[in-house]
Amino acid sequence: MKLYGIGVGPGDPELLTLKAYKILKGVDMIVAPRSSEEKRSRALHTVEEVIKERDCIVVEPVFPMTKDQAKLEQYWKKAREEVVAKGNSCETAAFITLGDPSMYSTFYRFLEVFNDLVEELEVIPGVTSFSACTSTAQIPLVEGTEIVSIIPDVKAKNAMRVIEDSDSLIFLKPKDLDKIEDMLGNEKAILCVKVGFEDQRLVSGKVSEIEEPTHYLSTLIVKKGTKSLEVKRRIL
Repeated sequence: MKLYGIGVGPGDPELLTLKAYKILKGVDMIVAPRSSEEKRSRALHTVEEVIKERDCIVVEPVFPMTKDQAKLEQYWKKAREEVVAKGNSCETAAFITLGDPSMYSTFYRFLEVFNDLVEELEVIPGVTSFSACTSTAQIPLVEGTEIVSIIPDVKAKNAMRVIEDSDSLIFLKPKDLDKIEDMLGNEKAILCVKVGFEDQRLVSGKVSEIEEPTHYLSTLIVKKGTKSLEVKRRIL
């Protein structure tokens, strides 16, 4: 089987790359992960207009957001059984993921589980949430020789060192706004919530002023030392 790892972007179907579009039009099976039984795949929602008239197999295995390794192993085993059962005769399959497959995605974990069945592999990059955020807000992320760092967890042991040594910071799924405020309270920031989706929101101000509740699909961008960092429109 040939496997494609496809980044479908941040949620806006028009940000799907042309190459991803062409592949999705031709594969036999699409694997679209979701975070729970009660939720449908956001990646699948992004591409549903592309595949709605196709007669391909669609599998939505559950990959829960948990650090419990034993629980994860159970779900990976179930996912393998489901994909193998439904795609037994498939020659091509696409694993779709929001953003880019190489950026905090489950794609490479999926590849580990199915590696023995994959004869050929191709990975298609996608637009990241933070590049969509800065484009929507119409601000540069970095310029010249500035350094940008991605912080997935402010509690990580090396987070403070990275924060101190960077010019621009990208906080993914920022749960600890209070801790970020303690670190960067006077810096200008933009909080992007569900960027790429119809109900996206962008809020700007000092870190200490942003009180917007965060969402799983949230990104906080901070440019240290910037005097002005304003969103052109609050709701886009």
